[in-house]
Amino acid sequence: MARYEINYLDGSFDVVTNAPGHEWTDNLFIVLDANKRTTYLAPTANIRSILIHDETVTD
Repeated sequence: MARYEINYLDGSFDVVTNAPGHEWTDNLFIVLDANKRTTYLAPTANIRSILIHDETVTD
C-alpha cells in the first residue's frame, strides 16, 4: 500500500492513504483501490508534485 501526497499549484494539497496503485491517463492522475476502481482523480495540469510513500500494511 502507498500514501500519496498531492500538492496543487494553488498551494493546497490532498492525502490519499492505503492505496495499492495509481496510473496516469488522459491528463489525469488516478489512484486505484485493490479492485482497480478509482478512489481519487485529479487533472495533472493543476498538480505541482506528487509524493508517493510506500508503507507497510499492519493489521
